[in-house]
Amino acid sequence: MELDIAGRLGTSQGPVREALQRLEHEGLVIRVAHTGTFISPLSYAEMQDVFAVRSEIETRAFRRTATQITEAQCEQLLGLIEVMRASGRANDLTTLIDHDMVFHELICEWSGNTTLLRVWRLLYVQVQRFIIQTHPYYFPNLVEVAEQHVPLVEALMLRDPDLAARSIAEHCRIIWRHIEQYGEPPALSRKGGTEDI
Repeated sequence: MELDIAGRLGTSQGPVREALQRLEHEGLVIRVAHTGTFISPLSYAEMQDVFAVRSEIETRAFRRTATQITEAQCEQLLGLIEVMRASGRANDLTTLIDHDMVFHELICEWSGNTTLLRVWRLLYVQVQRFIIQTHPYYFPNLVEVAEQHVPLVEALMLRDPDLAARSIAEHCRIIWRHIEQYGEPPALSRKGGTEDI
């Protein structure tokens, strides 16, 4: 409840209400009138849809970025991969995923298509939340997550839009191949929005 949260934080209800509205807009919470605010459920089926949209957006972004990416930008991406590797070796999932998201956001930004970037940002939180919940289950060695980004940079460095598009489409399918091969993680539900991750 807003009043309870405000009391614990020592603030008025206004900032709490604004924060909850933002979380609701990002799909992280559900607000129920006269009851309270709850963490929104995240289902297998919903995330398949989110990743299908993500794949379409990033395929377009990678195709465009491949035609205009600079050497400095490629070096920046390689630097992000190095940070991801170091985070993986330290078993620091949060830092790894933060840099993973920056990697993908930059490529959408460099595409020069503001619509692609805007839509990608709408998916950002849901994708990040899903990755944090699933990757430790499928990738006990988190360095593997970092290494999955190397072929993406290699395709961009070749300035080949078709190869870049195929590479990111394949990248977006990796987690689903693991789910098909090893089954769903214990907390992931196929029921449309009835259980929390």
